[in-house]
This record gives sequence, structure tokens and C-alpha cells, in this order.
Amino acid sequence: MRREQHIRRLVDYAKRSQRWAIILAVASFIITGTLIDKVDQSEYLLLGFGFLGVIPLLVREWRFGTIRASFNDNVTYQRLVRLPFWMTLFGLVILYLILGWYELGSPGPSVFLTLTVLVGGMYLLQRYFERIILKLEPDYITDRELHRELK
Repeated sequence: MRREQHIRRLVDYAKRSQRWAIILAVASFIITGTLIDKVDQSEYLLLGFGFLGVIPLLVREWRFGTIRASFNDNVTYQRLVRLPFWMTLFGLVILYLILGWYELGSPGPSVFLTLTVLVGGMYLLQRYFERIILKLEPDYITDRELHRELK
């Protein structure tokens, strides 16, 4: 029963927050599209503003971490369930650094390889940390299980 309660709390929050996340992301992309036409700046810098749509994802990851942290009082567990938020924040900062690096003209075609390594590395790290968390809390709901429940 405990696992079902955890799933229900996470699914309820995910359904409530999904609408706002989509609205903010679309608004961010519309503002970026408008600025590209109006402002005489580099399109790569302005494209970076489009990634501000990731901010609702940051809020969502923080809230998921808060909900998941309430499931277990173990200090290590509580730190590990916050990692998706910190990884998303770190990924956003690195993405802006890569866009700035590309804007300066330094990397050439290697920027795409760098982006691929960033995304792949974040994915693998998250899977690794989920395995560690599952050892601490057998009732932990992984993102994959949560997405299955949302469908």
C-alpha cells in the first residue's frame, strides 16, 4: 500500500504541474521567436533564451525531490532524491556555456559532440543514482515508472 500512495502523490503533482510547465515553455519559445525577428543580435544567443523553458522543469524536479524526500528520513536518501534537480540545473548552465563557446566561434563542429556527451552523460548519471536510491528505499518510484503511470 505504501508504494501505491507514493505513486499517487507523484502522479497527482505531475498532472497538476504539467499544464503550467507546457504554458511557460511555449511562452518562452514564442518570446524567443519574436526576439529573433526584432533584435539585431546573434541568433544563437537569442536561441538560448528559448531554453528558459527548462526553468519549469527545474521547479518540477525540485518539487518531485521534496515529495520523494518525505518518503524516507535517511539523510543519504534525501540528498540523492535531489540530484535530478541539481543535474538539470548543471545541464542548463553547461548548455549556456556551450552556446557561448559556439557564439565565440571557438569549437567548430565539435559543439554537437559536446552536446551529445552532455545529454548522454546526464542520462547515464541519473540511471546510476536511481540504482543507488533503490538500494536505500525499495519503494522509490523511478522516473520511468512515473511516466508509465502518467500514460
